[in-house]
Amino acid sequence: MTAWNAAAEQLFGVPHAEAVGRELSMLVFPDSDATRAQARTELRQALAHGDTRRFLRETPTSSGARPCEWTVVPLHDSKGREVGNAALVQERDPAPDRYALAWQAAGDGIWDWDLGTDHLWLSDSWRAIVGSKGEGEAPSEWLDRVHPADRETLQSTILAHLAGCSARFESEHRLRHEDGSWRWVLARGQARRDGEGKAIRFSGSMMDISEPNLTAVRVVHDALTRLPNRGNFVEILKRAFNRARRRGGDRLAVLLLDVDGFGSLNARLGHAAGDEVLMQLVERLHASLGEGDVLARAGADEFVVLVEDVKDATEVESVARRLHEEAARPLDVKGEALSLTVSIGVALSAPAYTQASDLLADAAAAMYRAKAQGRGRSVTFDAAMRERAPHLLELETDLRNALARDEFRVHYLPIVDVARGRIQGFEALIRWAHPERGLIAPEHFIPLADETGLIVPIGRWLLGQAGRDFESCRRAGSEALTLNVNLSSRQLQHSDLMEHIDGTLAEHSLQPEELVLELSENTLQKEEHAGRIGELRERGVRLYMDDFGTGACSLNSLLRLQLDSLKIDRSLFSGGSPRGQAPELVRTIVALARDMGTQVVAEGVETAEQLGFLRELGCAAAQGFYFSPPVDGAEACSLVGRSMSW
Repeated sequence: MTAWNAAAEQLFGVPHAEAVGRELSMLVFPDSDATRAQARTELRQALAHGDTRRFLRETPTSSGARPCEWTVVPLHDSKGREVGNAALVQERDPAPDRYALAWQAAGDGIWDWDLGTDHLWLSDSWRAIVGSKGEGEAPSEWLDRVHPADRETLQSTILAHLAGCSARFESEHRLRHEDGSWRWVLARGQARRDGEGKAIRFSGSMMDISEPNLTAVRVVHDALTRLPNRGNFVEILKRAFNRARRRGGDRLAVLLLDVDGFGSLNARLGHAAGDEVLMQLVERLHASLGEGDVLARAGADEFVVLVEDVKDATEVESVARRLHEEAARPLDVKGEALSLTVSIGVALSAPAYTQASDLLADAAAAMYRAKAQGRGRSVTFDAAMRERAPHLLELETDLRNALARDEFRVHYLPIVDVARGRIQGFEALIRWAHPERGLIAPEHFIPLADETGLIVPIGRWLLGQAGRDFESCRRAGSEALTLNVNLSSRQLQHSDLMEHIDGTLAEHSLQPEELVLELSENTLQKEEHAGRIGELRERGVRLYMDDFGTGACSLNSLLRLQLDSLKIDRSLFSGGSPRGQAPELVRTIVALARDMGTQVVAEGVETAEQLGFLRELGCAAAQGFYFSPPVDGAEACSLVGRSMSW
């Protein structure tokens, strides 16, 4: 021990003079019985581990043995070397532990998720529900057991609660037992938040509700709206599906409805007002449905409708249209008139369906397509979606789960000022750390993300994470930097793009001119994007044309767009002479851009000779493996801090 504060003296009854110089584990747990020996071993392991550790331990104090929470944090010197540890010990109210014992006695499983370390503690009674003997602390111990048809809803419900969109977490879903069977469980919980409202811990209980003698306690209605909840709806859908199959020609439709932007609205108005919005919306939706149609709540801001005895697709389109119209009528909440839009995915039964759950899954896929196309849209699941190659369907499912599981990573490629040879910015490049396939390059999943509309939430995450890393890099150096982020055509046309960019600029103290958005030639030349490009220019963010030289951009377009820079595609520097396969074309592009008042960034620079050639031409900037391969955020900050030059 090198430090022992007054609170430690009071808690343990050991004066400072007696504590300093002694070994912590023996100082706190001095007895030699097996329990104390185990405690000393646990503490020593925490001190030796090298990262932050938190655990609960019955601890001897001046007032007797008390439950205490230990937090062990490694300490580093100015060069990042580990030089010791700090331990924070806090007495815990024993009441929660009594509650835990009561839950254990009742047979309910208990879980505690430390969101900072991503460790998930599961009680023995939780593991007994699924017959697990494992001792892992990864969230996959729970999430990977969830039935594929229930995963998306569970993860969206968890994310909604952690984001503050619901006061409590509640979910009915199926878990795979070790014997291969499926068990219905009811999970309930609540997040603990820090002073800024950010969720730092997520804890709760789980009840097995699959046995016949437990059906009486199974929750079948949503607590707020009193609508059937998702689990209840699935049972209703199964019965309707089986009836339709027995009758032969009968068809039914499932419409999954998501309230656009509800999370932002909830954060702005508060949870009570958000609940009022949902209650008024439910009343409207009910009024628009026919007799016998079933409306249920499928998630925090999701509702699902079952329509039976459907004659043709136009009938379902009419239902969707009425739902849109009812949602759009202004709501009066806290004296404010609110107009909502909803995204609706439709799945219509057909002979190809053999399970009712597939209808719900296809309606969800169609709903995501609708959201990707912009607010207030409907999309009907069609054969083209169903006929996708099986591996692409599997990849799409994994891609939907990747954000919830925090599987994406951002790497940064330095952009170098050619004249000075110093780093002027970084291009943010996304990678997917797939749990089974390893690190997946963007060209293998970005086209799929763009097609399905998942590029929109993925792009939001990328911009937010890059903004956080950029703040750190900017503090590490003394020179101005830019952050370059790619933007697809689908992202550009999405309705909340400007709102998200404004939020990112404000949250990370970014000046508009520090953010560079890179767009392809094809995206920039589409007339429907002209208005949005104008909005971006008015914001003051910089606009680059990416991969110039691979498309068919006219000179007239370059003049009209008034871009800040052109990025010459890397293919012009590969092969051919030491200066690349098309040095004269590069020379022409640089000269043309200079005459138009536009700068040029050369991609794919790999040799000193290519850099010298660019200096000779007066090219503004360059990037490529000659300077550095893509690096993670910490290494990017290190490059800036070392003031690298070429």
